Amino acid sequence: EGRVMIDGKDVREVTLGSLRAQVGVAFEDPILFSASVRENLVMGRPEVSDEEIAEALAVAQAEFALDLPWGLDTRVGEQGYTLSGGQRQRLALARAVLGKPAVLVLDDPLSSVDVHTEAVIEKALRGVLTGRTALLIVHRPSTLALADRVALLDGGRVVAVGTHTELMRGNRLYRALLSQAAEKEVAS
Repeated sequence: EGRVMIDGKDVREVTLGSLRAQVGVAFEDPILFSASVRENLVMGRPEVSDEEIAEALAVAQAEFALDLPWGLDTRVGEQGYTLSGGQRQRLALARAVLGKPAVLVLDDPLSSVDVHTEAVIEKALRGVLTGRTALLIVHRPSTLALADRVALLDGGRVVAVGTHTELMRGNRLYRALLSQAAEKEVAS
């Protein structure tokens, strides 16, 4: 039931190509192709300047790619097997923000990144998310600070919606889940 609107248009009324051009995605399990870093970054966005690539790499703290043996022309292998999990996630995030899409879908894209790097990326993401619609699926409490509104799911159903502060004040389940997540972060 219902509908999903982007800029006042029902997504069922636009072409798939038009919709894809407006959406950037980064997942916990990133998809990289047996191609160069540059080809992985610009996939689907062939007209991207070197400055835009540099900005996206900076947001995602993925400048490590410049230090690879052949820089951005280094091939990363199928699923990016030559890179660490955190490096793969950062490249996927850089690809997602490249071209400044109207909608960003970020599904726990920093789960393999250390907490220091995560904090730097989150600070940069605040600027990227300004004026954009973003759907954040997160498990780490620190990432919740990026959200204007939080939807709490329990058993596959939305049981509460509000700001982080509102839910902390008024929802026992929300507080309990964040407490458990914080304990897991400290333990690992």
